[in-house]
Formats: sequence, C-alpha cells, structure tokens
Amino acid sequence: MVKFCRALSGALVVVAFAACQDPLTVENWNNPDRSRVLANPGDLEVYIRGTYKTIFNGTFGTDGIGPSARSMSWENASNLANWGLGPRSAIPRAPIDNTRGNSYLGENQADFNAISRALRAAADGANKMEEVTLGSAGRNARARAFAWFSMGVAMGYLSATYDSAVIVDPHADINLIPELSSYADVNAAALVALDSALAWTNTAKTASTADGGYGTGNMLDDTWLNGSAFTADRFTQLIRTYKAYFRANVARSPADRAAVNWASVRDDAAAGITAGFEITTGSAVGWMAAGNQWYLYQQWGQLNQMIGGMADSTGAYDTWLATPQSNKSQFLIRTRDRRFPAGDTRALQQTNSPTPSLGQTVYFRNRREADSDAAPWGSYYDWYRMLAWYTPANRVGPFPTFVKAQNDLLRAEALIRLGDIAGAAALIDITRTRNGLPALAGVVTTATQPVPGGNACVPRVPQAPTYTTAACGTIMEAMKWEYRMETTYVSYVSQWMSGRGWGDLPEGTAVHWPVPYQEMDARGMATHPFYSLGGVGGAGGSVGKGNYGF
Repeated sequence: MVKFCRALSGALVVVAFAACQDPLTVENWNNPDRSRVLANPGDLEVYIRGTYKTIFNGTFGTDGIGPSARSMSWENASNLANWGLGPRSAIPRAPIDNTRGNSYLGENQADFNAISRALRAAADGANKMEEVTLGSAGRNARARAFAWFSMGVAMGYLSATYDSAVIVDPHADINLIPELSSYADVNAAALVALDSALAWTNTAKTASTADGGYGTGNMLDDTWLNGSAFTADRFTQLIRTYKAYFRANVARSPADRAAVNWASVRDDAAAGITAGFEITTGSAVGWMAAGNQWYLYQQWGQLNQMIGGMADSTGAYDTWLATPQSNKSQFLIRTRDRRFPAGDTRALQQTNSPTPSLGQTVYFRNRREADSDAAPWGSYYDWYRMLAWYTPANRVGPFPTFVKAQNDLLRAEALIRLGDIAGAAALIDITRTRNGLPALAGVVTTATQPVPGGNACVPRVPQAPTYTTAACGTIMEAMKWEYRMETTYVSYVSQWMSGRGWGDLPEGTAVHWPVPYQEMDARGMATHPFYSLGGVGGAGGSVGKGNYGF
C-alpha cells in the first residue's frame, strides 16, 4: 500500500515528501531522497548555487503579484483586468480576494510558492554543509555564505510582501512543518540570516590561499549570480544593501517607517553597492525577467499622471488636479527633467522620444500609437527605458536587478530622518542633476524648505487640504521622485513597499498580501482558515487618505 497526501503548496510542498511517507510502506522512488542526493559535494554546491536563481525567477521572472502591486502604488496605470491591474488599482480600493477559485488565484500564489521553495532549498543546503566538505575551508565557507544569503533574501521578500510566512531553521528536523510567523518576525530572521551570510563571507575571504581563501580574485564567478562576478568585498556590499532595504521596507505605515532603525539603514546602505547589480537574463541560461506587460504600452503600463504630472511646469497638472475625477483626461507634461521627452507639443515630444538603446537617458516616450482609456490616471507616456533589452534582444542581456540609485536614495531617506539634510541632498543630486534638475546641495538646508526651480520645480506635489493645487515639494518629496523615476520596473514592487511606509497609497490599499488560500488549505482549515486583506475599512488596508488626497 502506498500512502498518499493531498497536494500541498508553497511552504508545505518542500517538506511534503518526508511528511507524507509512512516508514512501513514501500519507498516511493518518484520522490527525491534529498539527503542522498545532496551528499555528493558537486551536486550540493550546484544545488546551493541555484537558490538565488529561484528567488529571481519567482520575483522578477513571474507576472504574479508584481503587475497589480505596481498599479496599486501609482507606478503605472491600466484599466485592464489582466493580473488584477484595473480591479486592484481602482478607487475606492477593493480587498485582495483570497477565497477559493478567486480570479487571481494563480498570481496570488506564484511569488509565495517560488520564494518559499528557494528558502527551503537554501536551508537544506546550509544544513547539509554541516556534514559535507567541498574540498577546502574557503569553498565550504563560500557555499555557506551563499546559502544564508539566499535564506535572508527569501525571508526578506516574504516579510515585505505577505502578512506572514515561515521562518526556516536549517538545523531543525526536516520533517517538521514550520508554523507561520508574523511578517515582523520573518523580517528579523531575514536580517539574522544576512548577518550569517556576512560572517561566512568574511571566513571565505580570510581563509588562507592554500585552503581556498578568496582574499583576492572573485569569490563568486558569474554563474552564481548570472553575468556578475563578485569578490568577497563586493558580495559583502550586496548583502549590506539587502539588509538596509529589508529593514526599511518591512514598514506597513508611516508610523512603522518612522520607527525603523534609520541609523542601521544608513550604515548598511553606506557600506552597500557602489555600482548597479545586474543579472544576465535569457531562456538559454534559465534566468528570466518578465516583460510582456511593460511593453504593450498604453493598455498595460502607461505612466500614471498622478505621479508623472509632478514634473509638469506649465500648470497643466494643477488643472488636472482640480478637475473632477470622472472628467480627468490626458495632458502634455512639459518639464526640465530629461527622463521625459522635450517639446512644447506632442509631435515634438514624439520626435524627441529616441530610438531605444541600452543605457538610454530618456525613460518615457510620448507614444505614437492611438491612446486608449485608462481614465482618470492614464497618460500619453509609456516607460521604455529597457525596450532595447526586450526587443530585438528578446529579453537576453543584463537586467538591472538593484540599481545603485535605489541604495543611494534609501540612504538619503535615512539621512533626512536623522537630520543630515546636507548629506541627503548630495545623494539625491547624483541622479537629480544628471537629469537636468537644479541641485539641492547648498540650497536646501531644512526638511521643510521647498526644492529650487520656481514654477519649473520638480516635483510639484498636491497640497492639503483640497489637493486641487500643487506646490514645490520638500527634500523628502525630491528623494521620493528620484526613487520612483529610477526604480520603475527595475525593482521588485519596491514602490508599493515604500509607498505604504511613506503614506502615499490611497486609502484601503492592501499593505500586504494574504498567505494564499492553497497554503492555508494545506495547513488545515480548522486551525488555518484562509482570509482576504485590504479594502477601505478592511484588515490589512492602509488607514485614512494618502499624502496625495486619495
């Protein structure tokens, strides 16, 4: 007799093989014996090396929660039902439906499953390294560092995205099914795991040359993080960057974000990446970044005028703000920000939307095709910064996974909150002045002072109490503007994560996803019933009007 288990999802599927077998029954050879497979040093190293790839493909490589989270955070605008774009970004906000058979059950589950699988795999790898040697102390330490790194990143993403998840201890009995923990506890565990990754990276670096140390040369060749080789020092920078990012972005509200340990964020970000982190994608190498939605233009991913209008210098944005929501229409954005096409007419802006190239400085084009409706948020503008990567390269080539500006601007936010306005201004200016905007350094000296530029200042922000006019924003708004421009579509839903902590999301926007109902079913309805989150007045929804009046 063979004992069967019901199908399990996410965090449970990775322990199903062990938990579902009766020791008195015939062995099921269709299930892998992980302990035996990972006993081979070469197989174990390959196994650990693949863990971050699973995370990347499960976040950047899937159209799971990403498209709707971007629309919910003002990152783009679409009225289409695909991936929940229109339904989840409509105002008033509706809850994320997590009932059985809901319209977006696949999207809700995709990211959770992939990241949870990577977490379990990394923990298995770290566990097996306790009894297997790869041939040298340095090589052993490298594998352990990478396993803990993947564990930290996986738990970091889970804690920032879902209201709860599992904390996986690599030293625990593999047959035990971890209980769900709160996002705050999972985030704390992620930071501990990343600290372990730092410690093992240092061990790998300082091991003697004879013992396989990585004091010089690359600790990771470009197969670990595809297309990017890392010395021990550079890998340390990446780990510190993720620590800063997850520590700040676990916040669900302005009060939570204010309570973040900003001194630690500042220090980790200051020790973080000094150049962008890129993954080389392509089906042949198995590292995939989704992109279909981004380049179907006006119907799917047009610039949201609520945010893009903050660049306008002509008063058109104020007119749009004062127009009733049901009557709002697209308008021409004229700005000194070079990430937008120049020109006083739409025809000129279309002419000045250049042929895409890698590394291009114009991020948004004024489209030439017919406009479709995405009222009231739709615009003439499509993001096309990475179009040369998408076609004709067919999504093969370097993809910005964590841009340097993102780390710089997170550090700038820390400095603003810690009172170092001059230090923050210098960091914000790195991208600000490069794109034609006047410098903040030496001009803005307080947190409440408006940014320079007069009527052409960027950003112009809706003003309380009516939010029908705009005025030059503060240094915090200037930081947020740069963060939005530089992270659009090249960061995993970071504008939704940061937007909830900044207080910018419309009332009722879900601040986290529920654990997918499939996972809750697998855990047993008696003790783990499924639930939905978000919606105006609902659990897990942002409370009160956002900073821009919605």
